[in-house]
Amino acid sequence: MRCFIKTLFLFYIIFATSILKNYGQSVFKNNAQNEKIAEIFNTYQNIDSIYLQYEDKAPSTLFIYEPLKEKHSNPYITKDITTYKVDFEGDQLWLDQDYKLIHQFIFQDELESEIQKTTDKEDYTLTITSKKSAINDFLQSGGVGAVINPQKKQDFIKLLNTNYRDCTDVIKDSVLIVQAVILRNGEIGDNEIIYGKSEFLYNYFMKTYHSFEASQPLQKNDRRDFQNRNEKWLFKPRISNTQRTSLIDIYLRLNPDKTFTFSAQGNYRRLKIKDYHKNPNDPIFY
Repeated sequence: MRCFIKTLFLFYIIFATSILKNYGQSVFKNNAQNEKIAEIFNTYQNIDSIYLQYEDKAPSTLFIYEPLKEKHSNPYITKDITTYKVDFEGDQLWLDQDYKLIHQFIFQDELESEIQKTTDKEDYTLTITSKKSAINDFLQSGGVGAVINPQKKQDFIKLLNTNYRDCTDVIKDSVLIVQAVILRNGEIGDNEIIYGKSEFLYNYFMKTYHSFEASQPLQKNDRRDFQNRNEKWLFKPRISNTQRTSLIDIYLRLNPDKTFTFSAQGNYRRLKIKDYHKNPNDPIFY
């Protein structure tokens, strides 16, 4: 099913790109936006096209397409894709590091109001090449992974903030991104810092996490021997017929007022945990 969805999305990309190549056009009211686009493609000459999905009129997912460095075994895959969930602080950080001009373009004030649309769609795809731009329908392309349990997130942030008041250590590197494998029962398995260097901040997060999990009330097992679909846990694995071992990136930032920003994203992840031993009987879904 995932392969079918990816292939369908690829056909969509090819169709949208062919439209742009055949019709010179811009969807922006202000030519200054076209000049910024020209600067992006002049700076990052490896980029073939950019697809920015909007949900509720806000940017949500960014796809950057490049030519394949070598031929793919699947003849329908003709481009390499880098994906950023731009509504996730961790991916915003990576995007700013990898493609600063694209980050600045996406997050400039009132960009959405600069886009000319024939209808008042709230969900759509902004398609951009080096010379043209267009509005296309929104297409959900998959890539679903683990998620934060929304019923537990604010309680965990409160515990992070409360416990830190008693800490005497000073955190110098205030931002971390930790990639973690979320096991089928909702616990954190293998994990690794993929951005940042603060071992203290990492240890503080893990200590608070284990304390939080231990404080949750016991729940009865359901008929599949999973604890009420993981309602007890801070993180929930992907559900595909049953719980699946999943991947998630965790963003943690200590703010100047000594409170924490905490979020996570499991969609469109790439495995970055070094020396991770894949289990063919329990594959990671990401």
